[in-house]
Amino acid sequence: MSKVIEILMNEHKEIIKFVGSLRLMCLEFINNNKIDIEEFRKSVHFIRTYADERHHQKEEQLLFKSMVEHLGVRAENIVKYGMLIEHDLARYHVNSLDEALNKYETNPNDDNKLDILTHALSYCDLLIRHAYKEDNVVYPFGRKNLPQEELDRLDILAEEYEAKYK
Repeated sequence: MSKVIEILMNEHKEIIKFVGSLRLMCLEFINNNKIDIEEFRKSVHFIRTYADERHHQKEEQLLFKSMVEHLGVRAENIVKYGMLIEHDLARYHVNSLDEALNKYETNPNDDNKLDILTHALSYCDLLIRHAYKEDNVVYPFGRKNLPQEELDRLDILAEEYEAKYK
């Protein structure tokens, strides 16, 4: 398997594991009307730094860019009109969750509670479906159709990208 795709798929496992934890935090809020704002803020931080900055940016700057450059209209449609739109939607839900947390701290009413739950759970649902599509459609398409020398180049770039986080 290509190293870049292996790295991205392993990151999906971490993100899906995180999503499970975020869902449990939402259930706690629903069932017991208890929220640990700091834990939710840590979740926003994880999403922004790991899921978006580290993972989505690696996809966008490396694999997706290469697919669009080398594989033409089919790749462009998958990437630009599918995956990148979902990345933007994920950013929207995270920003909205952050706003909802701020509002709830100031005014812990049902509307603000609903906004926290709506955006947190929408993010969770989106990322589960998004990771599945990438793992089962997008990445195999790239692995099958990109030239081996391009995959090798991406592997090197992915390892260099990862070095920033070690």
